[in-house]
Amino acid sequence: MDLSSKIKNNIDIRDSLIAMKSQISSLDTNDEELKEQLIKLLSDEDAKIRKNSAILLGYFPNTISLLLELYKQEKKEYVKEAYLKGIANQNCSSYLEQLKDIQIKLIHSNQGEAKHIQAQLKILNPLILQYQSHKRKVIKLKHEPIDVVLTSIPYYQFVLFEPVLHLRYKPVTQGVLVRTESIYELLDLRTYNDMLIPLQGASGLDINIESIEAGIRRCNIVKILDKLYDDESFFYYKVEDLMRQKDSALIKKISEKFFEYYPYKLLNTMEDYEIEIVVKEVRKGKVNLYLRLSHFKSNRFSYRKETISNSMQSYVAATLVQLAKPYMIDHAKVVDPFAGCGTLLIERNIVKATKFSMGIDIYGKGIEAAKKNTKIAGQTIYYVHKDSLRFVNNEMFDEIITDMPTFPQLPDRDRLTDLYDRFFERIHRLVKSGGYVFLYTSEISLVRKNLRLQSDYLSLIEHYEIPRGKHMFYFFIMQVI
Repeated sequence: MDLSSKIKNNIDIRDSLIAMKSQISSLDTNDEELKEQLIKLLSDEDAKIRKNSAILLGYFPNTISLLLELYKQEKKEYVKEAYLKGIANQNCSSYLEQLKDIQIKLIHSNQGEAKHIQAQLKILNPLILQYQSHKRKVIKLKHEPIDVVLTSIPYYQFVLFEPVLHLRYKPVTQGVLVRTESIYELLDLRTYNDMLIPLQGASGLDINIESIEAGIRRCNIVKILDKLYDDESFFYYKVEDLMRQKDSALIKKISEKFFEYYPYKLLNTMEDYEIEIVVKEVRKGKVNLYLRLSHFKSNRFSYRKETISNSMQSYVAATLVQLAKPYMIDHAKVVDPFAGCGTLLIERNIVKATKFSMGIDIYGKGIEAAKKNTKIAGQTIYYVHKDSLRFVNNEMFDEIITDMPTFPQLPDRDRLTDLYDRFFERIHRLVKSGGYVFLYTSEISLVRKNLRLQSDYLSLIEHYEIPRGKHMFYFFIMQVI
Protein backbone atom coordinates (compact mmCIF):
# COMPACT_ATOMS: atom_id res chain seq x y z
CA MET A 1 0.00 0.00 0.00
CA ASP A 2 1.42 3.39 -0.95
CA LEU A 3 1.80 6.28 1.50
CA SER A 4 -1.18 8.20 0.17
CA SER A 5 -3.46 5.17 0.70
CA LYS A 6 -2.08 4.65 4.21
CA ILE A 7 -2.83 8.25 5.15
CA LYS A 8 -6.35 8.07 3.72
CA ASN A 9 -7.00 4.89 5.71
CA ASN A 10 -5.34 6.04 8.96
CA ILE A 11 -2.69 3.32 8.79
CA ASP A 12 0.58 4.11 10.66
CA ILE A 13 -0.49 7.70 10.34
CA ARG A 14 2.46 9.32 12.16
CA ASP A 15 5.13 7.43 10.21
CA SER A 16 3.23 7.77 6.94
CA LEU A 17 3.05 11.57 7.25
CA ILE A 18 6.77 11.80 8.02
CA ALA A 19 7.61 9.52 5.09
CA MET A 20 5.38 11.56 2.76
CA LYS A 21 7.27 14.73 3.75
CA SER A 22 10.55 13.10 2.72
CA GLN A 23 9.04 12.09 -0.64
CA ILE A 24 7.30 15.36 -1.34
CA SER A 25 8.02 15.22 -5.07
CA SER A 26 5.63 12.27 -5.36
CA LEU A 27 2.76 14.10 -3.63
CA ASP A 28 -0.33 14.34 -5.86
CA THR A 29 -1.75 17.78 -5.10
CA ASN A 30 -4.83 17.01 -7.21
CA ASP A 31 -5.87 14.18 -4.89
CA GLU A 32 -8.98 15.70 -3.25
CA GLU A 33 -9.53 12.68 -1.00
CA LEU A 34 -6.00 13.01 0.42
CA LYS A 35 -6.52 16.74 0.86
CA GLU A 36 -9.74 16.19 2.84
CA GLN A 37 -8.00 13.63 5.03
CA LEU A 38 -5.15 16.05 5.81
CA ILE A 39 -7.72 18.71 6.76
CA LYS A 40 -9.34 16.25 9.18
CA LEU A 41 -5.96 15.39 10.69
CA LEU A 42 -5.47 19.05 11.59
CA SER A 43 -7.97 18.39 14.41
CA ASP A 44 -6.08 15.33 15.71
CA GLU A 45 -5.13 15.27 19.40
CA ASP A 46 -1.55 14.32 18.49
CA ALA A 47 0.37 17.60 17.96
CA LYS A 48 2.95 15.95 15.70
CA ILE A 49 0.22 14.67 13.41
CA ARG A 50 -1.21 18.20 13.18
CA LYS A 51 2.26 19.56 12.51
CA ASN A 52 3.10 17.23 9.61
CA SER A 53 -0.42 17.47 8.15
CA ALA A 54 -0.16 21.29 8.08
CA ILE A 55 3.15 21.17 6.21
CA LEU A 56 1.79 18.71 3.64
CA LEU A 57 -1.46 20.61 3.21
CA GLY A 58 0.56 23.69 2.29
CA TYR A 59 1.43 22.02 -1.03
CA PHE A 60 -2.25 21.86 -1.99
CA PRO A 61 -3.67 24.97 -3.69
CA ASN A 62 -6.22 27.25 -2.04
CA THR A 63 -5.54 26.19 1.54
CA ILE A 64 -4.07 29.42 2.95
CA SER A 65 -7.32 30.67 4.52
CA LEU A 66 -7.82 27.39 6.35
CA LEU A 67 -4.20 27.23 7.52
CA LEU A 68 -4.35 30.82 8.77
CA GLU A 69 -7.55 30.17 10.70
CA LEU A 70 -6.21 27.01 12.31
CA TYR A 71 -2.89 28.75 13.04
CA LYS A 72 -4.79 31.24 15.22
CA GLN A 73 -6.53 28.40 17.08
CA GLU A 74 -3.40 26.30 17.61
CA LYS A 75 -2.02 26.21 21.17
CA LYS A 76 1.33 24.50 20.53
CA GLU A 77 4.00 26.96 19.38
CA TYR A 78 6.05 24.44 17.40
CA VAL A 79 2.90 23.39 15.52
CA LYS A 80 2.16 27.04 14.66
CA GLU A 81 5.54 27.09 12.94
CA ALA A 82 4.36 24.20 10.73
CA TYR A 83 1.22 26.12 9.68
CA LEU A 84 3.45 29.00 8.56
CA LYS A 85 5.68 26.60 6.64
CA GLY A 86 2.61 25.33 4.82
CA ILE A 87 1.42 28.86 4.06
CA ALA A 88 4.87 29.83 2.76
CA ASN A 89 4.60 27.23 -0.02
CA GLN A 90 1.85 29.24 -1.72
CA ASN A 91 1.31 32.67 -3.24
CA CYS A 92 0.53 34.82 -0.22
CA SER A 93 0.21 38.23 -1.89
CA SER A 94 -3.51 38.46 -1.05
CA TYR A 95 -2.84 37.64 2.58
CA LEU A 96 0.00 40.07 3.19
CA GLU A 97 -1.83 42.24 5.75
CA GLN A 98 -2.87 39.20 7.80
CA LEU A 99 0.71 37.92 7.79
CA LYS A 100 1.98 41.34 8.88
CA ASP A 101 -0.56 41.35 11.73
CA ILE A 102 0.80 37.98 12.88
CA GLN A 103 4.34 39.34 12.64
CA ILE A 104 3.53 42.36 14.83
CA LYS A 105 1.75 40.19 17.42
CA LEU A 106 4.76 37.88 17.60
CA ILE A 107 7.12 40.82 18.06
CA HIS A 108 5.05 42.16 20.96
CA SER A 109 4.15 38.79 22.42
CA ASN A 110 4.96 38.04 26.06
CA GLN A 111 3.76 34.46 25.73
CA GLY A 112 5.73 31.46 24.56
CA GLU A 113 9.47 30.90 24.44
CA ALA A 114 11.61 33.27 22.43
CA LYS A 115 13.03 30.40 20.37
CA HIS A 116 9.55 29.41 19.13
CA ILE A 117 8.63 33.01 18.34
CA GLN A 118 11.94 33.43 16.52
CA ALA A 119 11.33 30.20 14.58
CA GLN A 120 7.99 31.56 13.35
CA LEU A 121 9.49 34.93 12.46
CA LYS A 122 12.25 33.20 10.50
CA ILE A 123 9.53 31.94 8.18
CA LEU A 124 7.39 35.09 8.22
CA ASN A 125 10.09 37.73 7.74
CA PRO A 126 11.42 36.62 4.33
CA LEU A 127 7.88 35.72 3.26
CA ILE A 128 6.65 39.25 3.93
CA LEU A 129 9.75 40.77 2.32
CA GLN A 130 9.08 38.65 -0.77
CA TYR A 131 5.84 40.52 -1.41
CA GLN A 132 6.59 43.90 0.12
CA SER A 133 10.08 45.28 0.52
CA HIS A 134 10.91 46.69 3.92
CA LYS A 135 11.13 50.48 4.01
CA ARG A 136 14.58 51.49 2.80
CA LYS A 137 16.68 52.88 5.63
CA VAL A 138 18.56 56.14 5.11
CA ILE A 139 21.44 57.16 7.36
CA LYS A 140 21.51 60.77 8.56
CA LEU A 141 23.99 63.00 6.71
CA LYS A 142 25.24 64.13 10.10
CA HIS A 143 24.68 62.24 13.31
CA GLU A 144 25.96 61.97 16.87
CA PRO A 145 29.56 60.69 16.99
CA ILE A 146 30.05 56.96 16.61
CA ASP A 147 33.13 54.76 16.55
CA VAL A 148 33.88 52.79 13.41
CA VAL A 149 36.61 50.21 12.78
CA LEU A 150 38.02 50.25 9.25
CA THR A 151 39.72 46.88 8.90
CA SER A 152 42.98 46.71 6.98
CA ILE A 153 45.65 44.27 5.89
CA PRO A 154 47.26 43.16 9.18
CA TYR A 155 50.07 45.54 10.22
CA TYR A 156 49.18 48.07 7.50
CA GLN A 157 46.87 50.30 9.50
CA PHE A 158 49.19 53.23 8.75
CA VAL A 159 48.03 53.29 5.12
CA LEU A 160 44.65 54.51 6.42
CA PHE A 161 46.04 57.29 8.61
CA GLU A 162 46.35 60.04 5.99
CA PRO A 163 42.69 60.12 4.86
CA VAL A 164 41.42 60.23 8.48
CA LEU A 165 43.88 62.79 9.90
CA HIS A 166 41.04 65.30 10.40
CA LEU A 167 39.19 62.85 12.66
CA ARG A 168 39.91 61.28 16.02
CA TYR A 169 41.52 57.95 15.25
CA LYS A 170 43.84 55.31 16.62
CA PRO A 171 45.29 52.04 15.33
CA VAL A 172 43.70 48.87 16.68
CA THR A 173 44.36 45.20 16.01
CA GLN A 174 41.74 45.01 13.27
CA GLY A 175 42.70 48.25 11.51
CA VAL A 176 41.92 51.85 12.48
CA LEU A 177 39.28 53.02 14.96
CA VAL A 178 37.74 56.29 13.79
CA ARG A 179 35.21 58.54 15.52
CA THR A 180 32.97 60.28 13.01
CA GLU A 181 29.83 62.41 12.84
CA SER A 182 29.17 61.42 9.24
CA ILE A 183 29.75 57.83 8.23
CA TYR A 184 29.42 58.88 4.58
CA GLU A 185 32.89 60.47 4.68
CA LEU A 186 34.42 57.03 5.29
CA LEU A 187 32.50 55.17 2.65
CA ASP A 188 34.78 55.70 -0.33
CA LEU A 189 38.21 55.34 1.31
CA ARG A 190 39.95 52.76 -0.82
CA THR A 191 42.31 50.90 1.52
CA TYR A 192 39.94 49.40 4.08
CA ASN A 193 38.41 45.97 3.76
CA ASP A 194 35.39 46.12 6.05
CA MET A 195 33.53 48.79 8.00
CA LEU A 196 32.50 47.53 11.43
CA ILE A 197 30.88 49.40 14.31
CA PRO A 198 32.01 47.97 17.68
CA LEU A 199 29.22 47.22 20.14
CA GLN A 200 30.18 48.66 23.51
CA GLY A 201 30.06 46.14 26.33
CA ALA A 202 30.43 43.25 23.88
CA SER A 203 34.19 42.92 23.44
CA GLY A 204 36.62 40.33 24.81
CA LEU A 205 33.81 37.80 25.29
CA ASP A 206 34.47 34.12 25.91
CA ILE A 207 33.20 31.83 23.17
CA ASN A 208 30.18 30.48 25.03
CA ILE A 209 26.57 31.56 25.06
CA GLU A 210 26.63 32.73 28.70
CA SER A 211 29.44 35.24 28.12
CA ILE A 212 28.09 36.36 24.76
CA GLU A 213 24.55 36.71 26.13
CA ALA A 214 25.86 39.05 28.84
CA GLY A 215 27.51 41.12 26.09
CA ILE A 216 24.27 41.20 24.07
CA ARG A 217 22.30 42.33 27.12
CA ARG A 218 24.59 45.29 27.89
CA CYS A 219 25.58 46.29 24.32
CA ASN A 220 24.60 49.62 22.75
CA ILE A 221 23.17 48.39 19.42
CA VAL A 222 19.85 50.25 19.84
CA LYS A 223 21.64 53.50 20.72
CA ILE A 224 23.84 53.18 17.63
CA LEU A 225 20.84 52.60 15.35
CA ASP A 226 19.02 55.54 16.91
CA LYS A 227 22.07 57.77 16.33
CA LEU A 228 22.37 56.77 12.69
CA TYR A 229 18.72 56.64 11.60
CA ASP A 230 15.53 58.66 11.97
CA ASP A 231 13.51 55.48 11.76
CA GLU A 232 11.32 53.87 14.37
CA SER A 233 10.69 50.65 12.45
CA PHE A 234 12.55 47.40 13.10
CA PHE A 235 15.72 46.27 11.34
CA TYR A 236 16.13 42.92 9.61
CA TYR A 237 19.38 41.34 10.71
CA LYS A 238 21.59 38.31 10.21
CA VAL A 239 24.35 37.04 12.51
CA GLU A 240 27.66 36.34 10.73
CA ASP A 241 30.19 33.87 12.10
CA LEU A 242 33.79 35.12 11.81
CA MET A 243 35.24 32.71 14.35
CA ARG A 244 38.19 30.46 13.55
CA GLN A 245 36.08 27.37 14.21
CA LYS A 246 32.61 27.87 12.75
CA ASP A 247 29.80 27.07 15.22
CA SER A 248 26.33 27.18 13.63
CA ALA A 249 24.61 26.07 16.85
CA LEU A 250 26.15 28.94 18.81
CA ILE A 251 25.31 31.45 16.06
CA LYS A 252 21.69 30.29 16.16
CA LYS A 253 21.57 30.87 19.92
CA ILE A 254 23.15 34.31 19.52
CA SER A 255 20.53 35.20 16.90
CA GLU A 256 17.75 34.13 19.26
CA LYS A 257 19.23 36.13 22.13
CA PHE A 258 19.37 39.34 20.10
CA PHE A 259 15.68 38.96 19.30
CA GLU A 260 14.90 38.09 22.92
CA TYR A 261 16.51 41.31 24.22
CA TYR A 262 15.55 43.67 21.36
CA PRO A 263 12.26 42.33 19.91
CA TYR A 264 10.93 45.79 19.03
CA LYS A 265 14.05 46.71 17.07
CA LEU A 266 15.52 43.57 15.48
CA LEU A 267 14.01 40.85 13.29
CA ASN A 268 16.06 37.93 12.03
CA THR A 269 16.11 36.83 8.39
CA MET A 270 18.64 35.14 6.12
CA GLU A 271 17.71 37.22 3.06
CA ASP A 272 17.21 40.95 2.41
CA TYR A 273 18.70 41.83 5.79
CA GLU A 274 19.71 45.44 6.43
CA ILE A 275 22.31 44.92 9.11
CA GLU A 276 24.61 42.13 10.20
CA ILE A 277 25.77 41.36 13.70
CA VAL A 278 29.31 40.09 13.29
CA VAL A 279 30.81 37.65 15.79
CA LYS A 280 34.54 38.09 15.16
CA GLU A 281 37.26 36.16 16.95
CA VAL A 282 39.92 38.78 17.68
CA ARG A 283 42.26 36.51 19.60
CA LYS A 284 42.18 32.85 20.54
CA GLY A 285 39.04 32.06 22.51
CA LYS A 286 37.79 35.68 22.58
CA VAL A 287 35.24 37.41 20.35
CA ASN A 288 33.98 40.93 19.79
CA LEU A 289 30.52 41.78 18.52
CA TYR A 290 30.22 44.34 15.74
CA LEU A 291 27.47 45.93 13.69
CA ARG A 292 27.82 45.95 9.90
CA LEU A 293 25.48 48.14 7.85
CA SER A 294 24.79 45.70 5.01
CA HIS A 295 22.57 48.09 3.04
CA PHE A 296 25.20 50.86 3.17
CA LYS A 297 27.16 50.11 0.02
CA SER A 298 30.29 51.80 -1.27
CA ASN A 299 30.78 52.34 -4.99
CA ARG A 300 34.55 52.61 -4.65
CA PHE A 301 35.14 49.35 -6.53
CA SER A 302 32.00 49.33 -8.66
CA TYR A 303 34.15 48.93 -11.80
CA ARG A 304 35.10 45.40 -10.75
CA LYS A 305 32.30 43.47 -12.41
CA GLU A 306 34.50 40.70 -13.83
CA THR A 307 36.98 38.54 -11.92
CA ILE A 308 39.06 35.43 -12.57
CA SER A 309 40.41 32.82 -10.18
CA ASN A 310 43.07 34.18 -7.81
CA SER A 311 42.05 37.76 -8.59
CA MET A 312 43.54 40.21 -6.13
CA GLN A 313 41.04 41.82 -3.77
CA SER A 314 40.45 45.44 -4.67
CA TYR A 315 41.33 46.88 -1.25
CA VAL A 316 44.63 44.92 -1.32
CA ALA A 317 45.46 46.42 -4.72
CA ALA A 318 44.58 49.89 -3.39
CA THR A 319 46.85 49.34 -0.37
CA LEU A 320 49.78 48.20 -2.51
CA VAL A 321 49.36 51.26 -4.71
CA GLN A 322 49.53 53.51 -1.65
CA LEU A 323 52.78 51.83 -0.62
CA ALA A 324 54.16 52.46 -4.11
CA LYS A 325 52.78 56.01 -4.42
CA PRO A 326 55.90 57.87 -3.16
CA TYR A 327 57.90 56.30 -6.00
CA MET A 328 55.38 56.72 -8.79
CA ILE A 329 56.41 58.95 -11.67
CA ASP A 330 54.10 61.74 -12.86
CA HIS A 331 52.50 60.96 -16.24
CA ALA A 332 54.39 57.68 -16.40
CA LYS A 333 54.21 54.99 -19.03
CA VAL A 334 53.12 51.91 -17.07
CA VAL A 335 52.86 48.23 -17.96
CA ASP A 336 51.45 45.24 -16.08
CA PRO A 337 52.88 42.05 -17.69
CA PHE A 338 50.50 39.77 -15.73
CA ALA A 339 47.42 41.98 -15.75
CA GLY A 340 44.72 39.43 -14.82
CA CYS A 341 41.38 41.24 -14.61
CA GLY A 342 43.09 44.65 -14.44
CA THR A 343 42.50 45.57 -10.79
CA LEU A 344 46.07 46.54 -9.87
CA LEU A 345 46.56 48.64 -13.00
CA ILE A 346 43.21 50.39 -12.59
CA GLU A 347 43.99 51.23 -8.96
CA ARG A 348 47.43 52.53 -10.03
CA ASN A 349 45.77 54.91 -12.49
CA ILE A 350 43.27 56.16 -9.90
CA VAL A 351 46.08 57.35 -7.60
CA LYS A 352 48.22 59.10 -10.20
CA ALA A 353 47.45 59.87 -13.83
CA THR A 354 49.52 58.07 -16.46
CA LYS A 355 50.58 59.07 -19.94
CA PHE A 356 50.12 55.50 -21.22
CA SER A 357 49.02 52.24 -19.58
CA MET A 358 49.21 48.71 -20.92
CA GLY A 359 48.16 45.35 -19.53
CA ILE A 360 49.46 42.07 -20.93
CA ASP A 361 48.27 38.56 -20.12
CA ILE A 362 48.46 35.14 -21.74
CA TYR A 363 45.04 34.26 -20.32
CA GLY A 364 42.33 35.41 -22.74
CA LYS A 365 39.48 35.43 -20.20
CA GLY A 366 41.56 37.66 -17.97
CA ILE A 367 42.11 40.17 -20.77
CA GLU A 368 38.40 40.24 -21.61
CA ALA A 369 37.55 40.77 -17.93
CA ALA A 370 40.14 43.55 -17.69
CA LYS A 371 38.73 45.34 -20.74
CA LYS A 372 35.21 45.31 -19.28
CA ASN A 373 36.38 46.51 -15.85
CA THR A 374 38.50 49.26 -17.38
CA LYS A 375 35.59 50.54 -19.47
CA ILE A 376 33.37 50.75 -16.38
CA ALA A 377 36.20 52.55 -14.52
CA GLY A 378 36.26 55.14 -17.31
CA GLN A 379 39.96 54.63 -17.93
CA THR A 380 42.06 54.15 -21.06
CA ILE A 381 44.29 51.10 -20.76
CA TYR A 382 45.53 49.10 -23.73
CA TYR A 383 45.39 45.34 -23.28
CA VAL A 384 47.37 42.74 -25.20
CA HIS A 385 46.50 39.04 -25.19
CA LYS A 386 50.01 37.63 -25.37
CA ASP A 387 52.77 35.92 -23.41
CA SER A 388 54.49 38.89 -21.75
CA LEU A 389 57.86 37.15 -22.02
CA ARG A 390 57.48 37.22 -25.82
CA PHE A 391 56.07 40.72 -26.02
CA VAL A 392 58.19 43.11 -28.09
CA ASN A 393 57.95 46.73 -26.95
CA ASN A 394 58.67 49.65 -29.26
CA GLU A 395 59.49 52.06 -26.45
CA MET A 396 60.53 51.85 -22.80
CA PHE A 397 58.22 52.13 -19.80
CA ASP A 398 58.68 54.15 -16.60
CA GLU A 399 57.06 51.54 -14.35
CA ILE A 400 56.11 47.91 -14.08
CA ILE A 401 53.38 47.12 -11.57
CA THR A 402 52.24 43.51 -11.38
CA ASP A 403 50.91 40.58 -9.38
CA MET A 404 53.27 37.75 -10.36
CA PRO A 405 52.15 34.13 -10.89
CA THR A 406 52.75 31.87 -7.88
CA PHE A 407 53.06 28.14 -7.35
CA PRO A 408 49.30 27.50 -6.83
CA GLN A 409 48.68 29.10 -10.23
CA LEU A 410 51.63 27.42 -11.93
CA PRO A 411 52.23 24.23 -9.92
CA ASP A 412 55.40 23.24 -11.74
CA ARG A 413 58.47 24.44 -9.87
CA ASP A 414 60.80 24.26 -12.87
CA ARG A 415 58.41 26.22 -15.13
CA LEU A 416 57.77 28.78 -12.41
CA THR A 417 61.50 29.26 -11.81
CA ASP A 418 62.07 29.68 -15.54
CA LEU A 419 59.27 32.26 -15.75
CA TYR A 420 60.79 34.38 -12.97
CA ASP A 421 64.30 34.09 -14.40
CA ARG A 422 63.19 35.17 -17.86
CA PHE A 423 61.00 37.97 -16.51
CA PHE A 424 63.83 39.50 -14.46
CA GLU A 425 66.20 39.21 -17.42
CA ARG A 426 63.74 41.27 -19.51
CA ILE A 427 63.19 44.08 -17.02
CA HIS A 428 66.06 46.23 -18.32
CA ARG A 429 64.57 45.93 -21.82
CA LEU A 430 61.14 47.05 -20.56
CA VAL A 431 61.90 49.79 -18.00
CA LYS A 432 64.15 52.78 -18.60
CA SER A 433 66.94 53.73 -16.21
CA GLY A 434 65.54 55.42 -13.10
CA GLY A 435 62.21 53.67 -13.51
CA TYR A 436 60.55 51.39 -10.94
CA VAL A 437 59.25 47.85 -10.63
CA PHE A 438 56.40 47.24 -8.15
CA LEU A 439 56.05 43.49 -7.74
CA TYR A 440 53.64 41.44 -5.58
CA THR A 441 54.24 37.72 -5.04
CA SER A 442 54.61 34.94 -2.48
CA GLU A 443 57.71 33.54 -4.23
CA ILE A 444 60.30 35.40 -2.16
CA SER A 445 63.15 32.98 -2.87
CA LEU A 446 62.79 33.43 -6.64
CA VAL A 447 62.78 37.21 -6.28
CA ARG A 448 65.83 37.26 -3.99
CA LYS A 449 67.72 34.95 -6.34
CA ASN A 450 67.06 37.20 -9.32
CA LEU A 451 67.86 40.37 -7.41
CA ARG A 452 71.31 38.90 -6.82
CA LEU A 453 71.68 37.81 -10.44
CA GLN A 454 70.50 41.15 -11.84
CA SER A 455 72.17 43.41 -9.26
CA ASP A 456 74.09 45.24 -11.97
CA TYR A 457 70.91 47.00 -13.15
CA LEU A 458 68.24 46.34 -10.46
CA SER A 459 68.25 47.73 -6.93
CA LEU A 460 65.86 46.81 -4.11
CA ILE A 461 64.39 49.98 -2.51
CA GLU A 462 61.71 48.56 -0.18
CA HIS A 463 60.03 45.28 0.55
CA TYR A 464 56.89 44.65 2.59
CA GLU A 465 55.52 41.45 4.08
CA ILE A 466 51.80 41.16 3.34
CA PRO A 467 49.86 38.51 5.32
CA ARG A 468 47.22 36.84 3.15
CA GLY A 469 45.27 34.24 5.09
CA LYS A 470 47.66 31.52 6.22
CA HIS A 471 50.27 32.56 3.67
CA MET A 472 52.77 35.39 3.44
CA PHE A 473 53.05 37.53 0.33
CA TYR A 474 55.58 40.24 -0.41
CA PHE A 475 55.52 43.58 -2.15
CA PHE A 476 58.85 44.62 -3.65
CA ILE A 477 59.76 48.12 -4.79
CA MET A 478 62.79 47.99 -7.08
CA GLN A 479 64.54 50.60 -9.19
CA VAL A 480 66.28 50.13 -12.50
CA ILE A 481 69.78 51.55 -12.25
